[in-house]
Amino acid sequence: MSSIRRLRKIHSARRLVSVLLMLGIGVLSGCASGGRVIETPVVLLEGIALQQLNFKEQTFQLRFNVDNPNPFPLPISSVRYKVFLEQMQFAGGETGGKFTVPANGATSFDVSVNLDLLKSASTLSSLLRGGVSRPLDYELQGSLAVAIPFTKPLNFAREGTIVVQ
Repeated sequence: MSSIRRLRKIHSARRLVSVLLMLGIGVLSGCASGGRVIETPVVLLEGIALQQLNFKEQTFQLRFNVDNPNPFPLPISSVRYKVFLEQMQFAGGETGGKFTVPANGATSFDVSVNLDLLKSASTLSSLLRGGVSRPLDYELQGSLAVAIPFTKPLNFAREGTIVVQ
């Protein structure tokens, strides 16, 4: 009889652990989706710098800033982005680098973009015809993939003006 009681106690303990785990997962998934506890960081396009220019291609460096309004660090596993200059798509892609934005803090990251002069000549010439020192309207769209279980990507969008350097 004592072995049956022991088995029942083990079974009850396992059932309790299973229920607690399911409740925890439910709370986490609810927090990470509909009842979002994570505030979306503010992502800004801080700079566009021409790195290399030759007959065939140009290389630009895009500098982004991520401001975390949350009281905990955000581990970012990737960033998807699209940059529009004067309502024309200038660059887009996904970063593979991982970084962490400190709690209630900010960090910057750079992305190198290569453009083919032959394919983008009309777009680039129309954007840069007034000289690269004039302010250009930009629109930034994208999402941050956060390395926190059950958290969906955090979407961001921003508009402003920027000078290509």
